[in-house]
Amino acid sequence: MARIVMVLVLFGAVAPVDASSRITTLDELREEVGDLTRRYHDLESELHEIEADIALNEERLSEVQAQVSVHKSSVIQTAVVGFTRSYKTPVVLRSEDLAEGVRAEGLSDAAVGKDDDAIDRYSAAVAELELITSSLEESRAVQARTVEEVGVLRQALLADLEELEAIEAARLEEIRQRAERAVSQGHTFVELTTCPVAGAHSFIDSWGYPRSGGRRHKGVDMMANIGVPLVAPVSGTVSHRGNSVGGLSFHLNGDDGNYYYGTHLSAYGQSGYVQAGTVIGYVGDTGNAAGIPHLHLEIHPGGGSATNPYPSVAYVCSGAS
Repeated sequence: MARIVMVLVLFGAVAPVDASSRITTLDELREEVGDLTRRYHDLESELHEIEADIALNEERLSEVQAQVSVHKSSVIQTAVVGFTRSYKTPVVLRSEDLAEGVRAEGLSDAAVGKDDDAIDRYSAAVAELELITSSLEESRAVQARTVEEVGVLRQALLADLEELEAIEAARLEEIRQRAERAVSQGHTFVELTTCPVAGAHSFIDSWGYPRSGGRRHKGVDMMANIGVPLVAPVSGTVSHRGNSVGGLSFHLNGDDGNYYYGTHLSAYGQSGYVQAGTVIGYVGDTGNAAGIPHLHLEIHPGGGSATNPYPSVAYVCSGAS
């Protein structure tokens, strides 16, 4: 699978990532996409700031160039006055570069009755002109390097997004096929609004796995750390009550007409009528799940018998395997 994986350094220094550090998981790929996106927006902001600075410096450059022209005329006029009074051609009038002439020989020695302020103004304007010109050259160089980095970053980001899109398409196709198989086996596919575990988690299709006492697993076990929030997968009315096997549990009668049961909670969240995504509990290991924190989730279409929840959960959650 061809990919572009690279480290982006300030001002466009780009180095390929060592093979041992290549992305191997979907979560790492998503994390890289997030990092690239954030860096892209940062660079866009930097470019806007650089462009604004360049515009201001260019405007100031025009103003100072005009001032230099005006002050140059004043300096030359002062030198001419000095010449007519001393009958000596000052160096500043013999020099091809007026600024060099001013620096080579103080005009105060070349002209009698000169305007010191005119010379000072001219010298200050020339110095500012040089400073602005240097600053503009530096800003334009930074701008060019940043534009180059943005281009490289955009290429990497688009490559990652293309790969993510392909992976997501494959995942959705697999889930679609699983849903079709579940329906063909007499199960019902229930469309959830949101993933019930609002944090890092993982789960497999464990429907029907053997359990103690000859029982069969009638839900999906979503592994997560204790305390991770659990949210209502659909809107509806929530109540909380526990039992010896499941421990702390939530019971959700969904607006979609289905009943949802979640158990092994460590604590309860909001009860009563809730919108999808409302925190209604927290992952735990109560009941017979001691030492193995997870959410056991069941879906009962129409309030009847439980059906395999894996296709429904996998469709809205990222931790399926």
